[in-house]
Amino acid sequence: MRRRHPYNDQVHSYLALRKTVGWIGILLPFVLVLGHVTVFGGKAPLRNISVYYYTGMRDIFVGAICAIALFLFFYKGYDRWDNIAGNFAGVFALGIAFFPTVKEGPNDWVATVHYYSAACFFITLALFSLFLFTRGEARPSVMKKRRNLIYRICGIIMLISMAAVETFFLFLYKDYENSRFVLIAETVTLIAFGVSWLTKGGTLYPDKIKINHTMEKEDNLIKVFTGPEPTALLLMNRLKETGIESLIKNDSPLGYLGAVPAVIDLYIFKEDLEKATPLINEMKEQNAPEE
Repeated sequence: MRRRHPYNDQVHSYLALRKTVGWIGILLPFVLVLGHVTVFGGKAPLRNISVYYYTGMRDIFVGAICAIALFLFFYKGYDRWDNIAGNFAGVFALGIAFFPTVKEGPNDWVATVHYYSAACFFITLALFSLFLFTRGEARPSVMKKRRNLIYRICGIIMLISMAAVETFFLFLYKDYENSRFVLIAETVTLIAFGVSWLTKGGTLYPDKIKINHTMEKEDNLIKVFTGPEPTALLLMNRLKETGIESLIKNDSPLGYLGAVPAVIDLYIFKEDLEKATPLINEMKEQNAPEE
């Protein structure tokens, strides 16, 4: 009987959650606008996303933001900085959801909390894209370089969009109070956020398992992991983030001519073992079968 690896499904689910968060960010402004106009009889798009709290789309708005916040709270990155940034972003997201802006007129303290939360939320997400997602890998793969380019572009777009919104409120809002400029800028920001997380979830330029023929010829290799393909690939990616080169091998006679085997082996250079041990131990613990 084939040994079951429960962590296999967890890896797929974790990547799927990243993609889901990305799609929520991309689709949210369009769902709010279309739902307000087509379902609840709104005459035109509102001036910004936050005021949809006072329409029939309020549950969608609050639910989507809370879903993003929940994922960010449980988001586990490669080190404590990822986790700290995720927790802060989650708190700021809840501030957006539970401290609504004013429907009209001057801001009160609740609306002030809302706007500061929104600003800090998007700044944190921009930092994710610019600095956290792009870290690691002394010898990044071609796909990693492409992903890093996407992350940086998305982070820059988010920062520019937020700066444009702030400039509008400081200098133009009194003359163009009914303008949809803020709605457009917020939509661009959310799309950039969504694309960044879709990329992180493996939608754009994912790494593929391949045989490293150059590394395969080396003698100083040591096997550090045996397990299912998704888990081995995740460990390979985490090792890359710390600059450790690794090699996927398959001991079956079919090699890579047939389907990807259920259990495959991961090798690294012996001199990298000490540096790689914490990641390897963590993965083995997570991949251990349930009693």
